[in-house]
Amino acid sequence: MAYSLVLLNGSKPGTTLRLDPVPGVVTLGRHISNDLQLDDDKASRMHSRISLRGDRWHIEDCDSLNGTHVNSQPIEQSLLESGDLIRIGDRLILFVDSDSTQEPADVQTSVFRATTMMGRHSDCEDRGGLVEESVSESMSRIVRDSAVLCRLANLLHQHSDIEVLIRSAIDALVDGVDADSVSVWLVAADGRLRCAGRWGETEEKHLLASLAVEKGKAILINHPDSSVSDSVTDSPAPVGLALGVPIPGPQTCRGAIECHRSERQGPFSRSDLDFSVVVAHQAGLALENLEHRERLELANAELRRRLSSQNQLVGTSKAMKQVVEQIGRVGPASSTVLILGESGTGKELVARSIHDMSRYSAGPYVTVNCAAFSESLLESELFGHEVGAFTGADRRYIGQFERAHRGTLFLDEIGEMSLACQAKLLRVLEGHAFQRLGGTEEINVDVRMIAATHRDLPAMIAERQFREDLYYRLRVIDIKMPPLRDREEDVIELAAMFVESFRSQMGRGPLRLSKDAMQALRNYRWPGNVRELKNAVERAVVLGQGDEMEVGDLGLPSITASSVARPEMITLKEAEERHIKFVLERCDGNKTQACKVLGIGRATLYSKLGSD
Repeated sequence: MAYSLVLLNGSKPGTTLRLDPVPGVVTLGRHISNDLQLDDDKASRMHSRISLRGDRWHIEDCDSLNGTHVNSQPIEQSLLESGDLIRIGDRLILFVDSDSTQEPADVQTSVFRATTMMGRHSDCEDRGGLVEESVSESMSRIVRDSAVLCRLANLLHQHSDIEVLIRSAIDALVDGVDADSVSVWLVAADGRLRCAGRWGETEEKHLLASLAVEKGKAILINHPDSSVSDSVTDSPAPVGLALGVPIPGPQTCRGAIECHRSERQGPFSRSDLDFSVVVAHQAGLALENLEHRERLELANAELRRRLSSQNQLVGTSKAMKQVVEQIGRVGPASSTVLILGESGTGKELVARSIHDMSRYSAGPYVTVNCAAFSESLLESELFGHEVGAFTGADRRYIGQFERAHRGTLFLDEIGEMSLACQAKLLRVLEGHAFQRLGGTEEINVDVRMIAATHRDLPAMIAERQFREDLYYRLRVIDIKMPPLRDREEDVIELAAMFVESFRSQMGRGPLRLSKDAMQALRNYRWPGNVRELKNAVERAVVLGQGDEMEVGDLGLPSITASSVARPEMITLKEAEERHIKFVLERCDGNKTQACKVLGIGRATLYSKLGSD
C-alpha cells in the first residue's frame, strides 16, 4: 500500500510527496536538504523524520524546539494511519493512502482557501465559537428549525448513553441540513479521531473533521464546480460539497461533525453551517454533562468505599487507640510510613486511612503487593517499560509510580522485594528521577510512600536480605499493628460488626452471637488475626440456622462447646483435692517434688489426700 504526504497550507499548498519504501525514510524541516521543506520559522532545520518499520510508517520528533503534533496531540514518536493530520509549527501535513479512491489532490488547500469559510463567533469566545458572523444573522433559519432543535435538546439531556446521544445528534442533522451523509468523530485517548456514529453512505475518511478539530473552527465547502489537479498525474479531481464543525469541550475540541452532500442537492448554505454549529454545541454540552455524571458516580462509589474502610478500623482497646491516634498525627504529614505487624492485622486499612487524611487524598491510591510478582515483573510493575524492553513487551506500560502521581503508593509485603529492586526504589525515594525499563526518558513523580510488611526487617538486614539504607529511609515513621490476641476487648466488637455486615449482604443468617460463642472468641488465640476472625464469622453466618451464632458454626480448631462450658460448682475441699491430684500427675507421682510445688510438707500432703 502506497502513502503520500500532502502539504495543506503555506506558500505551496497542495505539494504532494509520495513515500518511497526504498530507502523508507523521509525528513521534514525548514532546511532545503529535507525531503519536504517547510516555509515556517517555527519549524526546526530538521524537525521530524518519517520512517518505514515493517509495513507501517512511523513519525518521530527530532528534538525540535516547538515539537511535532499528530491529530493535535504532541508526540515523540507515533504510528501513522491514513487520514492523520501532522502539525509542524503552523504547517499542516496530511498522511493519506495514495491507493484509495480519494486522491491526495482532493484535499489540497487551494480549494479550501477558495471555497471555505472559517472564523469565530464574537459572542462565543469562551466556548471556542466557530463562525465569523453572529448566529442572529441566521435567526430565521433557527426559528424554522426550532422544533428539531427542541426535540434534540430534550433527547440529549434525557439519556445517559453516549451512543443514544450521538444518534440523536445525527438524526437532527439529517432533518436540519438535508445531508446525504453525516458522521460524528470523537477524539480517542490516543489523540486519534474515531467514528462514533454515521448515517448514509459515508467513507472512513475524516479530513474535514481533522481540520475542524485542529483549527477549532467550522469549515464549509460550498463551491460545486471546484476542482484541482493532482501534482503527480495532472488529472482534475472534483471536490464534493461538505461541512465540518468541531464539537467543543471544556478545554479543547472533543471531536467534530462532518456532513456531505451530492452536487445535485446543491451546496450547503451558511444557515446549514449555523444549524450544525448549534447541534455541535448541544452535543458537546450533553457529552460534558454525561462525563460529569460519571465522575460524580465514581466519586460517590469511592467515598462509600472509603467510609466502609474507615468503619472497619474499629477497636476500643488501648493498643488500637494508640494506632488511631498515630494515624491522626501522621495522616496530614507527607512523611513516608512503614507499617509493621502480623498478617491479617489490618495494615492496608491503616494505609488507606492515612491516605484519606493526607493532602494526597484527592489523588489516586495505588496498591502493589510485592509478594505477587517475580523480581523482573515487579520492577516493570513499579516503573513501567517501553516497547521491546524484554520478550513479550509489545506495548508501552505505565508503571504504578506514574499512576500514583500526586497520590499515594502503598507497597505491601515490601520485605519480599529483591535487592536490585530495593536499590532502584531507594533512589526514587531520595527524590531522583527514574526511567522505564528499556527507556531513556527521565520521569519525576510526586508520590507519598507507605510500605508494610510482616517480616522482621532488622533480622533480614543482618542476613543481608534487605538494604539497611532503604529500611531507615522507609522508617521515617513506623506504626506497629497489635495482633488480635492482644486486643481481647476488640474481638467481640469486630465479630458483631462482621455479623451485621455479612447478614446485610446475604439477607439471612444469625442475628447475634451466643454467650458460648462470645466466650470461644475471647479464648481463641487468633493466629490469623482479624482476617481469620472475619472468615470465621462469614462461615457462621452462612451455616448458622438459628437466631444465635453457636460455637460449632465458627469452625475454629480445637474449640468445642464443652471446652468453653461454665466451671462446675464445687466446694473448696474438692477443688483442693483436684489440684493436688493434678500436681501429682504432672510430677509423675513423685510426692517429694509435688510437696515442693505445692509448698507444703509431706505430712500435710498425706492428710489432705486422706491416706497414710
